[in-house]
Amino acid sequence: MPNDKKQSLRSRMAGDFDEVELSEPDFITIIKLVWHVIKSFFKERPGQIMGSAFILIMLWGYHGELDLLKFLWKGWVTPGTEQGIRAPLISWIPWDYELISFLVGAFLLVVIPMLIIKFGFKQSFSKYGLGLPPKGRRALAFWSFLILMLISLPAFYLGAQDAGMQQVYPFFKSFANPEQFIIYELTYLPFFIAIEFIFRGYLLFGLWGTRDNEVSKAGSGVPGDLFFGKYAILISMLSYTAWHLGKPIPELYGTLIWGLAAGSLAYACRSIWPVVLSHWLLNVFLDAVIIKPFS
Repeated sequence: MPNDKKQSLRSRMAGDFDEVELSEPDFITIIKLVWHVIKSFFKERPGQIMGSAFILIMLWGYHGELDLLKFLWKGWVTPGTEQGIRAPLISWIPWDYELISFLVGAFLLVVIPMLIIKFGFKQSFSKYGLGLPPKGRRALAFWSFLILMLISLPAFYLGAQDAGMQQVYPFFKSFANPEQFIIYELTYLPFFIAIEFIFRGYLLFGLWGTRDNEVSKAGSGVPGDLFFGKYAILISMLSYTAWHLGKPIPELYGTLIWGLAAGSLAYACRSIWPVVLSHWLLNVFLDAVIIKPFS
């Protein structure tokens, strides 16, 4: 290839998109699209947030089942599998597979993003909803939490009557006594910290708070005060719903409502904790209605 053509190709590959090129695309345009998307994972904070979030969610697997472990360890079975057909891993913890999933999820979806925030983005955790609601928003957080609980309780009760929900929840079902049920539900909390932070904290706050001047050097974004704005809630909700594909119908369609409500509440209160607490307590209620451990 002549040098002038090589130079022209390099210039085109290095350049940004414009309306002229996109209106008359060629094969080089396709290559540039692929390259610019890949490059965004390394050079633009929105790309880094979305790329790392989805990779970490995939590593944890569908609803935290850690399916990749099956390729590395033949002894791993899906959390929620009946005790009779799984080998115990921790003799004194009956829900050992579930606990491992909860803790690995907290590490993948909370600890690793926190390291990225601190050492990669050099930002405070509070910018991603990990702080308590600031002064002036605490009353809003309390009343929003209370109203969300009251509105959601009937829906969770009705969901507990569904045969599909009863088959899935709780993940562990063979409780010897009520004390075991209580301890299990306490160890269930990291699961909700993980999913609320990755979807409503890291992804939502991270995208909403990205300014257009932070990505201008990468040659993308639309001028304005915010790069994503309200669409961050939509992205968070849709990705959260996609993670639930295959779940029982009441839960799957409930994620659309929960994703919007929880995302809006968390961002308005500048904290994920009211949502974490309500999500956890509602699922404890769901498990209790299904199992009836105190009857």
